[in-house]
Amino acid sequence: MEKYQLPPNLLPWRKEFEIKVGRLLRIVGRYLSEEEVKEVERACIYGAFAHQEQFRSSGEPYIFHPLAVALILTEVQIDKASLVGAVLHDVIEDTDIGYDEIAHEFGEEVAQIVDGVTKLTQIKFRSKEEAKAENFRKMILAMTKDLRIIMVKLADRLHNMRTLGALAAYKKRRIANETLEIYAPIAARLGMYALQVYLENLCFENIYPMRYAVLSKAIEEKYESESENLTRIKDTIYDRLVRGNILSRISTRKKHLWSIYNKLKVKGKIELVYDIFAIRVIVSTVDECYRVLGMVHQLYKPIIGGFKDYIAIPKGNGYQSLHTIVFGRNGLPVEVQIRTRDMHVIAEAGAAAHWRYKDAYEGQQNQIRTNKWLDSVTELQDSAISSVEFMEAMKANLFPKEIYLFTPKGRIIELPKGSTGIDFAYAVHTEVGNHCQAIIVDGQQVPFSQSLHNGQTVEIITEEGTRPSPKWLDYVVSARARTSILGYLSKLSSEEAYNIGERLLSLELENKGIILDDFAEKDQEVLLEELELGSKEELLISIGRGKYPMHYIINRFLVKQGLEVEMHEAPDEDEDGLEVSSDIIIGAEKMKTTLGRCCYPLPGESIIGYLSQRHGMVIHQVDCANVENYKKHEDRWIPLAWSKKARGDFPVQLTLIAKNRRGAIASVSAKVTEMNLDFGEFTSEPMSDEIVKIRFVVDVQDRKHLADIMRELRLLPMVERVSRR
Repeated sequence: MEKYQLPPNLLPWRKEFEIKVGRLLRIVGRYLSEEEVKEVERACIYGAFAHQEQFRSSGEPYIFHPLAVALILTEVQIDKASLVGAVLHDVIEDTDIGYDEIAHEFGEEVAQIVDGVTKLTQIKFRSKEEAKAENFRKMILAMTKDLRIIMVKLADRLHNMRTLGALAAYKKRRIANETLEIYAPIAARLGMYALQVYLENLCFENIYPMRYAVLSKAIEEKYESESENLTRIKDTIYDRLVRGNILSRISTRKKHLWSIYNKLKVKGKIELVYDIFAIRVIVSTVDECYRVLGMVHQLYKPIIGGFKDYIAIPKGNGYQSLHTIVFGRNGLPVEVQIRTRDMHVIAEAGAAAHWRYKDAYEGQQNQIRTNKWLDSVTELQDSAISSVEFMEAMKANLFPKEIYLFTPKGRIIELPKGSTGIDFAYAVHTEVGNHCQAIIVDGQQVPFSQSLHNGQTVEIITEEGTRPSPKWLDYVVSARARTSILGYLSKLSSEEAYNIGERLLSLELENKGIILDDFAEKDQEVLLEELELGSKEELLISIGRGKYPMHYIINRFLVKQGLEVEMHEAPDEDEDGLEVSSDIIIGAEKMKTTLGRCCYPLPGESIIGYLSQRHGMVIHQVDCANVENYKKHEDRWIPLAWSKKARGDFPVQLTLIAKNRRGAIASVSAKVTEMNLDFGEFTSEPMSDEIVKIRFVVDVQDRKHLADIMRELRLLPMVERVSRR
């Protein structure tokens, strides 16, 4: 006898539909009531009829997708309303059924979840940047209203990432990049580690398929070769805990591939990534966690700097655990993670653990932390001027490298690394930040520009008459502080902003020996044209509202006056770069200008300049590794942009990984010559009997020209990979 009445289009798929629904109901039956399970079942049938005319690009009935989304959410034992909302999440968007009908059939709570997910995709924009930023803003706003909306959306994105097979490669990369930039960081910030790992590894596989395959194979081989060592270490720890009367569950694990890949980019060698392998110890109590730590350190020598106590000071997403890296058997570095059972559930599910531990202390504390973060997000949302600004602020908010500080009363304040006392003040409260008059660190008053460090006690002295200054923007790193200051300054009247801008600029120029009124009118006009401003008044108002960094404006004045800009020797910059005309870089006119050999920036790419004594203004891509290396000299970096005059040939270093066969190098050289390209510094280096690495520098006109060249080189039969640098 047929279990369900289905629409005609689904009859050929009846058996598979019943299997998928049956699996979903069996799992939810473990934690939902019988009545709630029946409601989920009814939603599955309702969704099947609603989507009966729709099929996915793979040819499957569309209803299989929302069923898969609901199944993903059962992993965190989410509530009934969320499951029903997941099954129906595309009904309003893709069918004639509206909000009212869903509310009538399944209640307002479900309708609001479905409507919330729908609104995340129904919007049109003037540009791709605006579309991405506004979509991001809407998603965050929906999350602050009801966390279940974003959880359904995350599960929806995970299933879409799992089923990209039928799409063209460029579409896969576009979806994967969006997922990596927006969805994975949200999952991470909510502490949903398992979901984050799935998303990041799927993105890695679709954006860099060859790198993914090579690294995956290398890690698997390394894991196999070290499996005996890992098992011995695990067994040794287990035996020691048994002797200490500690009941535990111990397992081994590998760090996920995307994380390893990112560490390799920094460390350079896989041997320097110490936490590829980990042993996870799960015990009953916090006291046992610290006892286990002592036992592990008795058994194996800890690596200096490898210990982190996330139990005493949890991560912002609620994660708690003890981490220590030790030299295990035969010198194998292994990370040991120690946590309680409840901590483990929260570590894997994050904010989603709320539904499993509603009444437990751990679940309540995790929810408090999540709500606190969501409140800070709401504050960013309210103070950000534009969607693009909000997205940039949130990126910093999602993945900060944290430091932990204390108020005089012992409250812990978590801030991004490099934060100053102004960041701290705004973290305490917006009004504390707005009226910050002095900063006391460990009993000593410090400048507003001084960075704070882990464990310091910070006191903020406020004064009612104190107000934020545009200069403060040069000192803050946290998203909350920056958007709060900009939000305050944006509300100033034009007259107030003009007066602040004039006073601030005059003071800074006087320190350099320049009188603002003496600044030549023709030079003013050139500067205003560069900044796309109509008058000197507009410039001063813009400065007063914090739209331009002071160091950038001051540098432009010095250049226009023909004065020397303070130069510094750039660390680690021994090689001469390519000297180019300063006219092609906005912000570097009349200065010696060179392109950094480390990254070879191209027109159209975001750039930043370093003032070097030997090389003048050295231009780097903003994501160049050397930019991060030089961060201790942040005052010497100048934001720059390519001029519309940027034309000509620009060098780029290409690296080819090719099969080491006779004629391979000659074929590559012939192809470059065939494309009528100027090239030099041609080198080759055998990596094995089968593989050779070929490097050369080629002149290109812009990013599009480079992409065309790389595409042609990839078509050569012996070439396996082409990359920049």
